[in-house]
Amino acid sequence: MKKLLLTLSLSLALPGLALAQLPPPREGAQTTPDDLPPPRTTTRTPRTAQPAAAPQASTADDLPLPVSRSRRPVTRGFQPTLKFGVDDLLLEAGALPDAPEADSYSTLRASAYVLWQPSRNWEFRAGARLDGMAQAGGSMDHDEMLADYGDTYVRYREGNTRLTFGAQTIIWGRVDEVPLADRVSRVDLTRFSLDDLADRRRAQLAARWEQTMGDYKLDAVWLPLFRGAQLPDVASVWSPINRSTGQIIGIDPALTGWVSGARIEEDEQGSGGGAIRLTKTGAPFDFGLTLARTRQSLPYYQVDLPTLSLTAVHPYNTFVGADMELVSGGLTWRMEVGYTDDVPVTLATTTAMDKTQSLDWIGALEFFPGGGDTRVNLQLVAHALQSDRSILELKEYYGANGEIETTFGQGRWKAAMRFATGFNVRDVYLGPKLSYVGWEPHELYIAGHYFDGENRTLGGFHQDHSLITLGLRTKF
Repeated sequence: MKKLLLTLSLSLALPGLALAQLPPPREGAQTTPDDLPPPRTTTRTPRTAQPAAAPQASTADDLPLPVSRSRRPVTRGFQPTLKFGVDDLLLEAGALPDAPEADSYSTLRASAYVLWQPSRNWEFRAGARLDGMAQAGGSMDHDEMLADYGDTYVRYREGNTRLTFGAQTIIWGRVDEVPLADRVSRVDLTRFSLDDLADRRRAQLAARWEQTMGDYKLDAVWLPLFRGAQLPDVASVWSPINRSTGQIIGIDPALTGWVSGARIEEDEQGSGGGAIRLTKTGAPFDFGLTLARTRQSLPYYQVDLPTLSLTAVHPYNTFVGADMELVSGGLTWRMEVGYTDDVPVTLATTTAMDKTQSLDWIGALEFFPGGGDTRVNLQLVAHALQSDRSILELKEYYGANGEIETTFGQGRWKAAMRFATGFNVRDVYLGPKLSYVGWEPHELYIAGHYFDGENRTLGGFHQDHSLITLGLRTKF
């Protein structure tokens, strides 16, 4: 039985999106309540103490001063806390002007949590989420509802040590969108790249040890039970397998016409591996080192031609990476570099699977021209597979991505543009967005997502799936 192995190589295309080999926010910008506070010395100028007002002269009408008593100050003890709420609610309706599969695409997403802290050392959290989608008006009308757990864990703190066991969302890395050090997160592809990076990640079972040592932090993660990326239904317009056109994302469509009727399965058996990360904050610059041996979250499709079946497998990768961040003169410079071994590829001559190595580099610059109302984040990316054999994937990809964001109308309105483009191949993504944020904590917005590009790129695969959306996002 001859097996053809084809790869979902998302790192070959839009570098602004979630990639398999260029997996994705910088730690400082994406720190969540699940992360220890960074041991960074504050750069804020301390406030000058205001001089105390001179005491006024006492008069005969003044009450006599109270008798001074020696009393110990009362120390207020820890109070157990119980919190609950909805930390994310998204309602969105969209139109697909060019898609043959559907004319409309709508989304419902809600995440709720309960947090109990009975003492200073212990914390218990339970989270749940609900995702719904509906597409209609074309050849592949479809709707579904998916229930999943959110961050659900037990956490213990003692001094500079923190231990967490349970389902967690952990995102390593320093740059936005495609941090190379992001090796222990679970990818969410149900909405492809429509959301920011943090919303494209889900919780998965992990044991985590965080240790702060002055300016240094050690972060170790073990994934005892692996869960692959949350993929959209094969009928969804965001599926990495397009049954209507017979394409697999990242592969030349001339070679994949047989997938239209293929049976799709997934193999997620075993553990997910482990990783360790060491970071330092403070002068002269922040830096991090990452070593990981983990299974890639995005699937590699193994095809059995005689039975016309596709099996999504998740091979192990070995990753070694370094990153740094420097703030100087109002400019923030970031960089990540990484080496990945055991990267699966497909040989063009024999259609057999092979493994090779990849070298990846990302450089980023963030600044605020004209003050704090506008933010500009620019990133350059480079990806190269170290193989001298003929393969189906792109051997090299060079491109840029980023975001420009500004506020106006006394901070009640926000306009933004996310973008990505390839240099050595035609690969385009544009994501304009206009939001009204004056009705806190609610955000009303209208947004667009435009895709275009060559074969084997993300923009080319989704060039008929450009989308216009109207949405509401809130929490309470």
